[in-house]
Amino acid sequence: MEIAVVGGGIVGGSVAWQLASRHAGNVTIYEQAVIAAGASGRTGALLRRHYTNEPEARLAQLGWEVFRNWDERVGGSCGYVPWPVVVTVATKGDYASNVDLLHRNIAMQNRLGIDARVISAGELQELEPHAFVDDIDVAAYEPESGYVDSIQATSSMIEAAQRAGVTVQEGVEVLGIVESGGRVTGIETGDGTKSADIVVCAAGPWSTQLMATAGVEVPVSTIRVQIIIAQRPFELAHPHAVYLDTVAGIFTRPWAPGRSLVGVAGGDQHDEVDPKTANLFNDRDYPARAISAIAKRIPGMKNARYLHGHAGLYDMSPDAHPIIGGTGIEGLYLAAGFSGAGFKKAPAVGITLAELIMDGEARSADLAPFALDRFATDAWKTPWSETEYRFDSDFGHGL
Repeated sequence: MEIAVVGGGIVGGSVAWQLASRHAGNVTIYEQAVIAAGASGRTGALLRRHYTNEPEARLAQLGWEVFRNWDERVGGSCGYVPWPVVVTVATKGDYASNVDLLHRNIAMQNRLGIDARVISAGELQELEPHAFVDDIDVAAYEPESGYVDSIQATSSMIEAAQRAGVTVQEGVEVLGIVESGGRVTGIETGDGTKSADIVVCAAGPWSTQLMATAGVEVPVSTIRVQIIIAQRPFELAHPHAVYLDTVAGIFTRPWAPGRSLVGVAGGDQHDEVDPKTANLFNDRDYPARAISAIAKRIPGMKNARYLHGHAGLYDMSPDAHPIIGGTGIEGLYLAAGFSGAGFKKAPAVGITLAELIMDGEARSADLAPFALDRFATDAWKTPWSETEYRFDSDFGHGL
């Protein structure tokens, strides 16, 4: 059996590795540039497991278990750093109901095996002495969720896939998907037509255009999101927690000794771009905006120094949840629309999609909520849980 996986990022690598490990057939990864050239090489690779819905929390937990045990599960290293993750939501005034929702979501996560708890603003102050906490009452705290090195993890996953027999074709653009009689038969590439019994599209922002060649409509838009790397002031040399901070409107993590990755939520995260022509460098005013934003949570960061930065591309679905599974064409599968939160889920996506392809059903986690056909009606507009938070700021997407 010939299997084509389109996309050389962490998701494509994970799917290819799982299929090859199960001896599914001859698996080939097709990447138009180089491994980790897209979103996988530009993400902060935060492994937060805080979700308000169970389907994504399960994927995040399953993925984290692989990252934490990478050496024995995958081989090599993904650069995993066990580190505290703090998630904030508005709790003051009209947003006081979020306190109860936070407790309920933590209870759900605990039930799934996620090590998380609710901490008070005072407890956060003790854990993070340099943090400003007067704008919150409670926060979610994950002691060891941490983060990984995105390029190291992606490369290590691809190497594991190669050890399992996967062929990697870099610099080969997939131009179209060939189907006949409702069944996939191959792909069109810059090097000609390649036969394939199974095609898995994990091409991120390029998935919409590619799937359209097979007559499959994928409602994914491309959003440009910037980050910077800032040098922390000397008095903040000790690394801070990872923050997914909807109150301050930032996401941040330690990047390297004395340095932090900082991203500003909302704003330009609503601006759709063409993935082929998007500017992948920082806007002129973005570094100052990012430093000002992180200073809302860590005031001393107002004296941070901009070092460098870049922009990455989110493949954004209408409901900000992933699209994983079949497509209505036999043998054609999709893993896209991760909306900036796919890296942490990638090992789980590989496991479950391989189960779906090989066994006809995903057993490790239910993929039914992620089906593409949810967009055939307005059903996708229904919240995935009764515990979704109300934000007092524009964060770009929910949790």
